[in-house]
Order: sequence, then structure tokens, then C-alpha cells
Amino acid sequence: MQTTINTSKAFRKGLREIKVKDAPDVREAIFKILGVTTKQSFSNYANGKTVNLDVDKARQIEALFASYGVTDCWGI
Repeated sequence: MQTTINTSKAFRKGLREIKVKDAPDVREAIFKILGVTTKQSFSNYANGKTVNLDVDKARQIEALFASYGVTDCWGI
């Protein structure tokens, strides 16, 4: 079985651009935005494997990354 990855809904690129000291806060905020509680679920969203990311959540994630100086967070 092959897994389809939607890179337009992945935010791994944004995570790579965050400063190391800010990474735990960003991850915690994204956990809350997405409503996930496990690292595996978070990773699936970050890598674009979970594609049911609605527009409101995507905008919240964009705003979060923008507050840390990341202008383009989407992609792998």
C-alpha cells in the first residue's frame, strides 16, 4: 500500500526554519491548533500524510509561523 503525501498541506519546511530555542513552543502550539495528543499524529500532519487540514487550522498555523518570522511554512 502506498501512502499519498500532500506537500501543500505539510508544514515540515516551516518547522525546519524555526530557531531551536523556539521549537518546543511552536510544536506545543501546533498540537493545540490541530487537537492532537500524540507525536505520531503531529508527524503525520507535519509531513502531509494527514490531509484533512481545514482552512481555519491552516491559517492559524501560518499565523503562528509568521509570528516567529517564517514567511513560507508549507512544504516538506
